[in-house]
Amino acid sequence: MPEAAAEWEWDALSAAALEAYRAARRDEAVHLWRRAAALAGDFPEGDPRRAASGNNSALAFLIDQDHGGAVPALSSALASWDAALEWTRSMRVSAVARSSLYHQRMEQRHVAAYGDVRRARHREFLGGAAALTRFNLAIARLFLDEDETADALLAAALAEREQAFGPNNAEVIEIARVLSGRADAAEDDDRMSRYDARIEAAAGNRARDVLDTWRGEQPLEMNDTRRLLAAGYLTAMVHERDFL
Repeated sequence: MPEAAAEWEWDALSAAALEAYRAARRDEAVHLWRRAAALAGDFPEGDPRRAASGNNSALAFLIDQDHGGAVPALSSALASWDAALEWTRSMRVSAVARSSLYHQRMEQRHVAAYGDVRRARHREFLGGAAALTRFNLAIARLFLDEDETADALLAAALAEREQAFGPNNAEVIEIARVLSGRADAAEDDDRMSRYDARIEAAAGNRARDVLDTWRGEQPLEMNDTRRLLAAGYLTAMVHERDFL
């Protein structure tokens, strides 16, 4: 088990990096992500924060327009997400702090059943985080003229992210925008219209920002649930300013 201080520091660095990147402070974000990745290197195999750090660190390649370097880094991060999905099978599932007294009692009586349901939801959640890595990889492959592979990654990323975070999630909307642009470039007006309709439907009712959600949902103690939520919510997608 990693040192407790390193785990808390990883959370703080990764959240600060995501804020910096959103504010276009690229150098600061990359510096913080690299510090977090150095800590994650000491986390156990399968820990989802290793996958998150692999993804976040790889954004430095995209920022620098080094798409050839981004592909292996992001592919490695995807492999780490696969390991994290296996990690959920043995993770210690914590009770939800906001559960009603009734549900808390039910969970205590049916620990195994509730644990299995929650693990399935955790795997879906991590799939939604891995979707951002697929998106980032798709952008790199587009710049390498690997259009067919990139389009397949984009479609998979949209489906996985929407399944885990819902159609109104901000990252879902951004992925749909890229897919709409791809359809436009291919002069496929029907496909473009379908994506545009999804974007328009979500625009007026966006889901809560993931960084705000993380701050509201993070468990107060360092446990496997916090580790999983930190990895999922603090995984970053490349901003359009770095690829348009």
